[in-house]
Amino acid sequence: MEMLYEKVSIAPESLVITRWNKSQHFMMPMHFHDEYEIIYIEESYGTRYVGDSIEPFQEGDLVLVGSKLPHTWQSNEIFMKKLPTHAVKAVVIQFGSDFFEQINRFPDLQHISNMLKLAQRGIAFSNKIALKNRKALIQLPDAKHGFHRLMSILTILHNLASDRNYSLLASSAFQNIDKESSLNRVTQTLDFIAKNYTQKLTLDDIAGKFNMSISAFSNYFKRKTGKTVINYINELRISEACKLLSQTDKSIAEVAFECGFNNISNFNRTFKGITSKTPKEYRQLWSNIT
Repeated sequence: MEMLYEKVSIAPESLVITRWNKSQHFMMPMHFHDEYEIIYIEESYGTRYVGDSIEPFQEGDLVLVGSKLPHTWQSNEIFMKKLPTHAVKAVVIQFGSDFFEQINRFPDLQHISNMLKLAQRGIAFSNKIALKNRKALIQLPDAKHGFHRLMSILTILHNLASDRNYSLLASSAFQNIDKESSLNRVTQTLDFIAKNYTQKLTLDDIAGKFNMSISAFSNYFKRKTGKTVINYINELRISEACKLLSQTDKSIAEVAFECGFNNISNFNRTFKGITSKTPKEYRQLWSNIT
């Protein structure tokens, strides 16, 4: 089974992304990306999939996922009922090879480097370590960029690398996806879409960019990602819209046009089709969670 490749965009001025995942339930399907990822579950429970590992997760779950390792978190079905008492609240930290290379340069950080190599199978940390780092983890998404934020990230990584009761998740036989050989064209496509999805994009534009007919490109993209091109673009746009609705005071109309929609009715219809809520309902839900 081929997995969805997620293109993660890390700002040039920062080696690390730290953010809250605040949503009704986990929505990302089985996917992988080039970046390493730490996920700390503050609220939610369900089933965690990492490589060929399938295990339950609950509040306090702390996992490190390696580069290109397929993974997804699936909320318990009660979270699909849209109850105000049941919603996801999780800290997500992502960093790429640049960060890993910087760590690898210093002998004093070798224990962290070794942990990141083990993360190619996924690492679930002990409850004791998760609890010890909880305060620092939940403060990270709101921390300002700079020295103290970087030191906090390094301290967390140091603490995680000191855990002696961790568990490796994917089996030793599990083979990570080789993006370079098997998904080179589609990852280039996703990179192009990620840079241009807020603009007007047509199938003809994208297929032509990669010297393919619309039909051949559409079939290839669906086979590799499990989604149609239009659905993928819409999900990117709605994901960005969710961020703007939850983190800014921009009007719904402003959000719609900023995310690449040319009319409000289409935005509202697409938003509800993907999230099962109207933009207004989503913003209100996020306000209740926070």
